[in-house]
Amino acid sequence: MQQFIETLSQCPKCKSSQLTFDDHQIICKNCNSEFAIVNNKPVFIREDNEIFSPSFYTNTVTDHGSKEKNIFSKIVPSPSITLNYIERMQNFAQTLENFTLAYVLVVGGGNQKRDLDRLMSEYSNIKLIYSDVDVNADVDLFCDAHDLPFQDQVFHGIITTAVLEHVLYPEKVVSEMHRVLKDGGVIYSEIPFMQQVHEGAYDFTRYTLSGHRRLFNYFSEISSGLVAGPGTVLVWSIEHFALCFAGNNTSRLLTKAMVRLLFSWLKYFDYLFKNNPQALDGASCTYFLGKKSPEKVVSDQMIIERYKGANNLRHT
Repeated sequence: MQQFIETLSQCPKCKSSQLTFDDHQIICKNCNSEFAIVNNKPVFIREDNEIFSPSFYTNTVTDHGSKEKNIFSKIVPSPSITLNYIERMQNFAQTLENFTLAYVLVVGGGNQKRDLDRLMSEYSNIKLIYSDVDVNADVDLFCDAHDLPFQDQVFHGIITTAVLEHVLYPEKVVSEMHRVLKDGGVIYSEIPFMQQVHEGAYDFTRYTLSGHRRLFNYFSEISSGLVAGPGTVLVWSIEHFALCFAGNNTSRLLTKAMVRLLFSWLKYFDYLFKNNPQALDGASCTYFLGKKSPEKVVSDQMIIERYKGANNLRHT
């Protein structure tokens, strides 16, 4: 992956591809910007980034909560369910089977690397490159998705799951993903709809399935639909209602454990609801799988006409 990154990256500031790499830094010959390489991971973060300073990545950072989170996740069931995830990933991979070698960028990779590598291991032509802005993420490079540090049309596919609700300008990020995809490249996106805040200050936006589709209106649709439904929504709602009575971190953790142990079974109703149009109107999360188009594929009127939910209200 290092050779791919060095060959096809560009400066996130001036967009020049004239970069020089050494063991510790990257220098843009065009604007003289410097980007650190930390633990063999390029840090393509602009100096003028207001939220994520490049200095965050040059110091060793330890996620002190990771051990406790791992223990908690092993003992306490998740409040969420993910419908047909393996099938959707297989569908994504199969769209790339005609390429001898298909490079796929994971935008907002977080800690998905182990699971995604395992799922894609049967597709030897797919090479995954992981990126994230989170300093604790297990990735190949750090970058802000608003300024993807890659040249135009270099990737065959992009995977971005539960990311676009955490960026300030989703349209800008989708435009960047469109830019770095080859013509006919494929994108897989998941975005929540009815979910409470789950990353504190870094949580900004929610989308209905219709809004999700409109966000990717420069992509032709392969498929779209439910990731998690009203059952998951109900568990989340009970948990966040109960958290209003928790006064500190310890009581919050205990409250979460109690609610999930008592009510997480409700999420399994989503298996019954997965083909129910009403479930789309109360979805916890939706997905979109699409192919890059050079021009706008769906008009705003078409978005209205293609509504898949159960509420047939019309204003015209």
